[in-house]
Amino acid sequence: MGDAGELTEPVLRAQPAPSQLTKDARWLVVIVALCILFQQPGSTWGTTFVHAGQEFDFRSSPALGTTLLTIGIALVGFAVAVGRRGASRFDEHTVMGLTLAGVLGVTVAVWLLMPVQMAWVQWAVEHGQSHPFVLGDVVETTRYADYLG
Repeated sequence: MGDAGELTEPVLRAQPAPSQLTKDARWLVVIVALCILFQQPGSTWGTTFVHAGQEFDFRSSPALGTTLLTIGIALVGFAVAVGRRGASRFDEHTVMGLTLAGVLGVTVAVWLLMPVQMAWVQWAVEHGQSHPFVLGDVVETTRYADYLG
């Protein structure tokens, strides 16, 4: 039998504290999920205009492109942050901050583009452009005077 004094390893090992990069990555995941959640109502809009006996109905649903762009910025930012770990300039913390700024910037852009797109389709319809260029997943329905009732 062994002597209690002969044990060289502690029975319970202390868990290492997570690094700051790990903490930043966890926050990045939470913030990306929140931004994607907030982008959904920002890219969902609908408006109807009547011009020259026609009714133009525009409906926008959440765009997959902005969701993928947000996730892509987060993944690329995290990969660059891992690569820049310990660098004297643009270290991992700076890169993660820039990544968060990019993700938040896409979310703000989605919300700012909503009224811009609505104003654009109104202007285009009023000026005879029946199929204006719009961003995102926009479905246009045109009804003619005979179907308006």
